Amino acid sequence: GYGVMVFEAMSEPGGMLRYGIPQYRLPRKILDAEIKRIESLGVEVQTGKKFGSDLGLEDLKAYQSIFLATGAQAEQKPKIPGDNLKGVWHGLAFLKEVNSGKRIPLGKEVIVVGGGNTAIDSARVAWRMGSKVTVIYRRAKEDMPAIAQEVEEARKEGVEFIFHAAPEKIIGKSGKVQRVECLKTKPGRADASGRR
Repeated sequence: GYGVMVFEAMSEPGGMLRYGIPQYRLPRKILDAEIKRIESLGVEVQTGKKFGSDLGLEDLKAYQSIFLATGAQAEQKPKIPGDNLKGVWHGLAFLKEVNSGKRIPLGKEVIVVGGGNTAIDSARVAWRMGSKVTVIYRRAKEDMPAIAQEVEEARKEGVEFIFHAAPEKIIGKSGKVQRVECLKTKPGRADASGRR
């Protein structure tokens, strides 16, 4: 029974659905229709309003209730030499830039490190941008937390996989990525989740 105002930091509403999930998985036509349906219920949306810089708690005093939904978009950034070189992207940042319509200059060959959905989405997007893509994952294929069907679709599209490998360092020349050195891994004892 409340009137609702949504303040969105980005230029369009949708959050991770718009900026984190590639369009081939969630067509913008569907997302836009869902947002319009929500707006048709009386929900107002103001874009370009970032909490902490464009508005603060003082600006929200007029509202009876406040729900902060700023997202949990923290990334696991590598702590290896060379992770600051030009050409090193973090998955969510890469997807956000691409989904915002920005042109990202990728090389002919792209390496994606990880086995989750962000890694597979990044790999498939990079492949669609014309790069040869290799995913490096420290465990076996069956241990990947990504959706199995997405992994299989990536493989069918031409994405290559190297399992039981972990990056040790990223090597560059003139401040730009040239190659990645990896260590071979082998399964150890099972962790708390049951994965080795």
